[in-house]
Amino acid sequence: MWTAEFTCPTPSGLRPLGDRNQKTTRAACRPKDYHQPMEINSTIVTTPARAAATVVILRDSDNGPEVFLIKRHGLSDVLGGAYVFPGGKVDRFDAELDAAKHLDQSHAALHATLNEPDIDAPVAAGLYVAALREAFEESGVLYADGADASQAQLANSLLREGHSFEEMLGLLGLRLQTRSLLPWVRWVTPLMPSVMNKRFDTRFFIAAMPGGQVASHNDHESTESVWLTPRAALE
Repeated sequence: MWTAEFTCPTPSGLRPLGDRNQKTTRAACRPKDYHQPMEINSTIVTTPARAAATVVILRDSDNGPEVFLIKRHGLSDVLGGAYVFPGGKVDRFDAELDAAKHLDQSHAALHATLNEPDIDAPVAAGLYVAALREAFEESGVLYADGADASQAQLANSLLREGHSFEEMLGLLGLRLQTRSLLPWVRWVTPLMPSVMNKRFDTRFFIAAMPGGQVASHNDHESTESVWLTPRAALE
């Protein structure tokens, strides 16, 4: 067994290996692309499904439409090592984002577009905001009026400095483009998930890759990224 010491940071949302930047052994801290085989879950999950939002980012290519996928960190407790669309859990602050300042549509308009009469307008708006926030945090793609690669990079720097998503939008004077998102489907994890022990109530949105920006993994919760045709991604 190797025992060479090295620094092993623990990304947010991943299973902790000890204190952040703790010196440990290579046996205890795996490389960033390491992941254990997914075990088949055989128990019923009794906790409610957590609201989540995901964005399927598409672009045109010579081979037809391509989709952007990121590879989850191997130590993640949700689909570690799997390729997924950018997305994540809805934050309670997503529904509180000031629509007049930071959204291109009202809560009522977003509620109507989502077409889910069983939820209220702020909840519907929060799903759109969560989708755009997670897309930015996980792929670096910023769906905001006039946003280019340099603004996306500056926005990322502000988040790394500790500013909230709403604070970042305010400092840069940005308004999110909710019209960029097309609601596609709502999937709820079954009571007995096959490869994890958590449940999610996820809205999937489709969006075109904006010009002048670059999509990439954040090298934190995700370790790789790729553009593939849908057929190649399935294969």
